[in-house]
Amino acid sequence: MSQSSVVLEETGSTNTLAATVREAMLAGDTTLSVLDSESGEWVIAPWREVHARAEQIAVQLLADSDLHEPLAVGLIGDPTVDLIAAIQGAWLAGVPVSILPGPIRGADESRWAETTYRRFVSIGVGTVLGSGSQLDLLTKVDGQLRIARVAEYGIAADTSGFVARNVNPNSVAVLQGTAGSTGDPKTAVLTASAVYSNAIELVSRLGMHRTRDTGFTWLPLYHDMGLMFLLAGMTTGIPAYVVPNTAFAAAPFKWMQWLTETKATVTAAPNFAYDILGRYGKLLRDIDLSNLRVAISGGEPIDADAFDKFLEATAPFGFEPSAAAPAYGMAESACAVTMPAVGEGAHYDEVTVTPPGGGEPIRRRYALLGKPLGGMQVRIVEPNVDVPVIDGRSVGHVEIRGTSMMRGYLGGPDLGAGEWFATGDLGYLIDDRLVICGRAKEVIIVAGRNLFPIEIERAAAEVAGVRRGGVVAMARGEGSSRPGLVILAEYKGSDPDKARAEVNSEVASACGIMPAEVIFVAPDAVPRTTSGKIRRLETRQMVEDGAFETIGQK
Repeated sequence: MSQSSVVLEETGSTNTLAATVREAMLAGDTTLSVLDSESGEWVIAPWREVHARAEQIAVQLLADSDLHEPLAVGLIGDPTVDLIAAIQGAWLAGVPVSILPGPIRGADESRWAETTYRRFVSIGVGTVLGSGSQLDLLTKVDGQLRIARVAEYGIAADTSGFVARNVNPNSVAVLQGTAGSTGDPKTAVLTASAVYSNAIELVSRLGMHRTRDTGFTWLPLYHDMGLMFLLAGMTTGIPAYVVPNTAFAAAPFKWMQWLTETKATVTAAPNFAYDILGRYGKLLRDIDLSNLRVAISGGEPIDADAFDKFLEATAPFGFEPSAAAPAYGMAESACAVTMPAVGEGAHYDEVTVTPPGGGEPIRRRYALLGKPLGGMQVRIVEPNVDVPVIDGRSVGHVEIRGTSMMRGYLGGPDLGAGEWFATGDLGYLIDDRLVICGRAKEVIIVAGRNLFPIEIERAAAEVAGVRRGGVVAMARGEGSSRPGLVILAEYKGSDPDKARAEVNSEVASACGIMPAEVIFVAPDAVPRTTSGKIRRLETRQMVEDGAFETIGQK
């Protein structure tokens, strides 16, 4: 798929995605509220005004194209009312939008700016809108991109008589970056019809309506879950509260305070956020979660024990277990693939897992992730790798297809009509509900046994001082002086030798294998993607190169 794939064609058909958002924004008197990180105050704008700004931005985008085909719009920086308006502005102008992340902590900012600039150019972006230091850094890079402050862009545009550009439903609406946790990140090309379908079906499954619901999110907009959660609000016109991801990262417990303050009914987060609150639930004070009717957990595997701790910690503050919604999705399907029905709550499949070739059976609990959204299909195909045997379950490769699927990866071939897409995940179905139990590409082989690293990593994270979400299990080859299972873990404690022995014990007890080596490193030492996922290939290479500064290693 070449860059020309993002060029839109006039067909006279209705711009359904932009029209749906417009109708919702103008339907009532609800508002969008965005937290200003510097002042700590909410910036509030009626959705009607947000749409008015979107029209100004669209008019300016079309004027800047100078009678040529307008190129995609890139967005950068913390969310603001204007930045969110720019998403609809791009769609009103009939062009795709691509949102890229800022530099991670410790990154060389100049190098980040050059890399991000090149990436915008490579995916067909012509104009970049944003704010703050991230935009300032991009302005210092030489090139042909038009870079402007989103709060100023199109502010004086005349929108009288403006009509949204008609585009083909198969035209591109979003150029979505993938996580790239096990390799180079790719760009999923999402058509307007795919984005529209995912948003509408998500709203339908959750029963969202502007007369009763309020949405709250701190998810980054460059992530598919963050963008689609926002879009679900935009297509319904519900009151929506948006907090920069950096504000959550600085104070995770404020999430509960924000939910209390906003009286939100719908929210979403990855498993690690629920895990943090469950682990330190005793610190929760003066919150009211009784308004929440849906709390989505997605974006990474669900830890049943950790999620149960969250439910236990928040029950005294009015959180109903039936509001829990463990889900499954990916950027390649716009976002959501499966989702429980409202009120279904979190349910688990408790099974007996036996390693390939025999071994001691182990009891496991896997989350049921709901049925496919409307228009989506899921199937399980026979695995081409040896996987642990689960009694009474047919484990295989998870494949998906349907109305929310991407056209393909930018620069690669299109998916064929009705073609099944291999997710790379391993799982099975129970009463049409999906269960994920590992990733095929991340199965590690130790002494002839195939193991799911996530099971090992969760066991190691049970040890005090070991940072949950900062553990990587890997296999060291037979040619090494110490072949076998290696565990790298971020550790913050006073007795690494004791903790190392406890990790060995936990992993041996829970997974039936003794690590050959346990390596402790400082918090935040493990390389991660911008969405917080561990870069496994890079981590493995650093271990092999001896690049980590270890803690208490003999």
